[in-house]
Amino acid sequence: MSSGPRAAFVPFPTHLDLKDFVSSRENIVFATRINCKSIDQYPLEDFENLVYTHVIRTGKPLVIEGFEERLNQNLFSPDWLKRYMGKKIENCWDQVGQKNVPYTIQHYLNNMPKLAENVSSRRDLRTEPQRLYLKDIDCPKEWQASLENIIPPFLFYLNDRPRAFTGPGSKYTEMPPYPRTKDGAAIAKAGDLMSSLPPEMRAENLMCYIGHEGTYTAAHREMCGSLSQNLMVEASNGEIENDKKTRPGSSVWFMTETFERQIVAEYWKSMLGHDLDLEKHFASIAAWKKAPFTTYVVEQVPGDLVLIPPLCVQQVWNRGTRTMKVAWNRTTVETLQWALDEELSRARAICREEQYKNKAIIFYSLEKYSKLLEEDPGKSHPGVDALWEDFEYLFKMFTDVLLSECFSTGLPAEKKTEYLEFTGDVTCSYCRCNIFNRFLTCEACVDGAETYDVCMDCYVFGRSCRCISKLKWVEQFRWKGLEGRHEKWRSQIMKHFEKDGYGVDHPVFSAVRAEETQKSVAELCQEQLRVRPWVDCKKPVQTAILSDSESEQVHDRRSSKRRKANHKSPKKTDKAKKKRKPEEMGRCHICKPRPIWTLKHCSTCDSQYCYGCLFRLFDLPPQQAMQFSDWECPKCQKVCSCSSCNKKPDKMLEPYQPQRLLLGHDTSKVADERSVESLVDLRQSNAGWMKKFQRTKNQFYAERFERLKREADEARLALDETRANPVPELVPPQGLTFDSSLAAMDDDDSIIREDNQPENFPVDPYLDFNKTFIMLDHPVTDSALDSAIDPALGIV
Repeated sequence: MSSGPRAAFVPFPTHLDLKDFVSSRENIVFATRINCKSIDQYPLEDFENLVYTHVIRTGKPLVIEGFEERLNQNLFSPDWLKRYMGKKIENCWDQVGQKNVPYTIQHYLNNMPKLAENVSSRRDLRTEPQRLYLKDIDCPKEWQASLENIIPPFLFYLNDRPRAFTGPGSKYTEMPPYPRTKDGAAIAKAGDLMSSLPPEMRAENLMCYIGHEGTYTAAHREMCGSLSQNLMVEASNGEIENDKKTRPGSSVWFMTETFERQIVAEYWKSMLGHDLDLEKHFASIAAWKKAPFTTYVVEQVPGDLVLIPPLCVQQVWNRGTRTMKVAWNRTTVETLQWALDEELSRARAICREEQYKNKAIIFYSLEKYSKLLEEDPGKSHPGVDALWEDFEYLFKMFTDVLLSECFSTGLPAEKKTEYLEFTGDVTCSYCRCNIFNRFLTCEACVDGAETYDVCMDCYVFGRSCRCISKLKWVEQFRWKGLEGRHEKWRSQIMKHFEKDGYGVDHPVFSAVRAEETQKSVAELCQEQLRVRPWVDCKKPVQTAILSDSESEQVHDRRSSKRRKANHKSPKKTDKAKKKRKPEEMGRCHICKPRPIWTLKHCSTCDSQYCYGCLFRLFDLPPQQAMQFSDWECPKCQKVCSCSSCNKKPDKMLEPYQPQRLLLGHDTSKVADERSVESLVDLRQSNAGWMKKFQRTKNQFYAERFERLKREADEARLALDETRANPVPELVPPQGLTFDSSLAAMDDDDSIIREDNQPENFPVDPYLDFNKTFIMLDHPVTDSALDSAIDPALGIV
């Protein structure tokens, strides 16, 4: 784990003026707002096209205001919660103590004025007031039923079809009625593909969030690249409640756009010292001002529905006495593609549980859509055409899933594959991601009733139980059955598009597999099972195969020779020589002697590189390195970064600069305790190697950010060139009408303001290019703040 400096937690000032903050930097803007009344003036399909283009394709946040006039104020109120759910006990997250504290809903709501006042009137900066956030609680069924009639169906939770509702634009549409099946179901695509899963497999993510002044949500991305919707249903308005004065409630959102996700992640690691995927850092105002990307700001008040784009970074700060929000996530074909391409690998790296079962969603959505389209009358309809497009999109993803699970045709067939019927509850013991079909299990590592199951991606990466090898194959679908479904759906697509005169070509699966040039993940697992040794977990021994923790160090060959000259090691006996067989060990070109199966051998020279060095120094994950049988090492490619190669007078040598900073993450705290990492030690950082390329720190980081910014611009340009339908002009003229009274407080309140903070107030390091790696004399670290709990409040 990287031990470098990290940015400190700095709370937002109570009197933060958002208009001044936004106008202070060109890279900070207000997010686009439209009023829900404007939706009534246009066809509902135009509004859907606007959301799709602005939020999904362009990747920018959108706020729809005005829902407070349509919400039932008696239902969405703290009084209703106290009356009908007041005695229910919920876990309240103590953000300072980092633990759950059980409270009844009524007790928490009654104490919110005191909690908010303790934060806003804080004078002693050496201690932290309590920040108790009632988050991730189940949404009341009455609230869900009411919102279902207000929110446009394609935006709402678990929507599986178009339906009637009374919200904005509900009576205005230019689309003809949808054709229906014999059972009366509309032949149309779903707004949330999570609805395709059987009810017992769905992830319940319709949640409520109730917070007070100073509670927050750290910077994060939504799980699996999904679309997030957040509606503030109620907030304190500054009036007297229960003989207690309240402050106006609102939430301040800072968001980025989809295309700049890489530069945001790099900024978090390089300049703030935090891994964004861990979701543990709340960036300060200063950090957002210095950011080399565009920040979208939203002041969310009651009635504001915030639409968060996929893969966008967001953080939220609650203000005032009380804010009450309802949030949910949606899965679409676009988010499924992002999950397969990016998010699942990131979740796997940090061992975050995958609750959405993305591959299963693809399978069950195809099953559902296939049955609907079998009854397609064949008449042109915009909604049905969109359903066919999504069906084909899902089919392509399903083809990729099957290709990744194909066994090798050149190796002996797997005859002892166990069959386990798919129930959706098998997860990897290491990364905790959901397993769709094939995986490996260890019969020796059985802890009580729990078997050790590892997904194919983890095993290729070197993750497994202590046994390392001799794992057995398990599949949850009969392979012939999956191929049969693939052929059925392929024929369905081909028949439809040939009838319409489109030149769509989807070969049979056997042909697709034959044309595939890269090895599948399953094939790599088969090869590694034959190469990796078996370790008897009942007789553990000290071995070097469990970690490559020394790979980060650069060995000085000259000093090594001096050590050998000055120290005469005792002669090895014949017995000792027999314990280590020369053919079983090899030496990594960069780090140290290692078992031969942990090294990648160059096909041109006799050099060998361990997978840990390839991953950290050359951005080459084990799976990519294993794909090539005629692999050339970095030394042969003239890009080796080791000290030995750099000393050679070779003008053609240009050391490889790692494209990403790895801070290191200790997965042993999350993974099954029987787990080991045998190829790559993810606790190790590559910061030391990246420093070798720093001519000046200012120039080094500026170049990296400039490259990522350029890549984002190129992706944006490519999207503009392929954009199909124009965006309907629902957006009002420039700007957002910001009500400054939302942030105004009484003048007689004694508040610590931003402009009179003492000089030793904790400020984030790493924020100035000219002061990179310069820490404050006494910075307030996350660990120091975690232990600072305000004992004065003490609500029980």
